[in-house]
Amino acid sequence: MAAIHLRRGSPVASALVAAARLGALPAIVVALFLVNSRWTVGSWFVSAGFFVAENVDALGHPMVAWDQLREGLYRLSGTTVVWAGYGGLALVSIAFVRSRSRAPLLLFLAPIAAAALPLGAYVQGHPFRIRYDVSLIAACAVLAGAGIGLLWSRLQPVVAAVIIAAALVQSPPLDRKAPLVVESQRDAANRVGREAVTTYLTQHHDGRTIMMSMGSLGHYMHDLSAHGFRIHDFLHEGNGDIWNFAMTDPRSVVGWIAIEEKAEGGDALCLEAKRHPAFLDGFIRVAEGGGVALYRRHP
Repeated sequence: MAAIHLRRGSPVASALVAAARLGALPAIVVALFLVNSRWTVGSWFVSAGFFVAENVDALGHPMVAWDQLREGLYRLSGTTVVWAGYGGLALVSIAFVRSRSRAPLLLFLAPIAAAALPLGAYVQGHPFRIRYDVSLIAACAVLAGAGIGLLWSRLQPVVAAVIIAAALVQSPPLDRKAPLVVESQRDAANRVGREAVTTYLTQHHDGRTIMMSMGSLGHYMHDLSAHGFRIHDFLHEGNGDIWNFAMTDPRSVVGWIAIEEKAEGGDALCLEAKRHPAFLDGFIRVAEGGGVALYRRHP
């Protein structure tokens, strides 16, 4: 916003004020998020501990992370939408430089910022997830539309038709084998296997807290809500210091431990049990299935 006002000849002070007004609401949202985090888990911002940094290729390597992000985008939408977005980006940038009246078109670049979150996550070692590129498809489509709008009026419908047709060929709608659909079903078989764990937990749960990694089994917590379990029944990474204490002495805090042992090489609890075999002392393995092992503390 500041760049637009400066390009249109506004004083620097006015440009900064306009940008501050536009950013006021997002700033309030961020502040509330930080306050809520501090209130609930004792930390202003939780930046680690909720996933296993196993994306070793991208860990600490921004260019590799960028390649993974781009690969996911190409697999989701094909090359047509992406390159149309590149073209729109170039045309919008040229229009911004050449014409003050078209300076507001720079706002079409804003959706590109959606790349910051997955890019930062991959650099920190977060496992690759193709669904993180969905918002970038919308960003490419927005830029492509803006670019088409800057073309000669008689050329616009032709270019739009070509882009739409090519995109439909490369990424047909309602495709059951689309990458996002396949990734969304990666846990389907495990969900069936976890029924044994769910059955035992439902029949024998005695009200004691269940220690479970939300970073690995958050989806299973959601599934358990259908059986009467609520978020306060679980101890997870979001509980901050209590979770950290339980990682050193779970027996004094929880009555149950559910561990993901297979997906992504095992979750944080699995790795802790491998590093320190005494971690599970006092617990009995009572059920397993779908990659999840359930432990119950001795009475």
